[in-house]
Amino acid sequence: MNSLRIKLITGVLALAAIAPVTADDETALLVASRGDVFAERSTERRELQRGDGVSEEERIITGPKSFAVLQFVDGAKVTVTPNSVLDIKEYVYNGQDENAATLSLVEGGLRVLTGAMAKAEPDSFKVETPVALMGVRGTEFSVLLCDDGSICQEDGATFVE
Repeated sequence: MNSLRIKLITGVLALAAIAPVTADDETALLVASRGDVFAERSTERRELQRGDGVSEEERIITGPKSFAVLQFVDGAKVTVTPNSVLDIKEYVYNGQDENAATLSLVEGGLRVLTGAMAKAEPDSFKVETPVALMGVRGTEFSVLLCDDGSICQEDGATFVE
C-alpha cells in the first residue's frame, strides 16, 4: 500500500512540475479588464478574467464599455479599447534573434506600450489594419479605426509599404 501511495505522490509531483511549462506557452496575460472580454480560437470562445493567458492565433474581443490590457512575454502592454477585435497572429520572443510580432486590429482601437522586442528590433513588431501595415518607430502608439475601416487616428507609428 505504501508503494502505491509513493507512486501516486510521485505522479502528482511530476504533473505539478510540468504545469509551468504549459504556462510558458502563453503569449500574454490579461492584467486588467472591464466588462465583456473574450478570446476566440476557431469555433471556441471563452470569457477572459484577470490572470488568464492568451496565445498566438487567438482573437481578443471587447464589448461595449469594455477594455482589456494584455501584457506580452517581452513586457509590451496592449490595451484593447471598447468594441474592438484584435487578432494575435504571431508573437515570438526569446530575447535573441528571430523575434517577431504581428497584431491585426480588425475593428476598434488599441494602445501599445512596446516591450523589449520593439526596443531591440523595431522592424520585428508590426500592427496590421484593414487599410495599412504599421511598423513601430517609438515606444508608445495608438490606432483607432473608423466605422468604414479607415484609420481615424494614429499616434507614434509609421506606415510601412
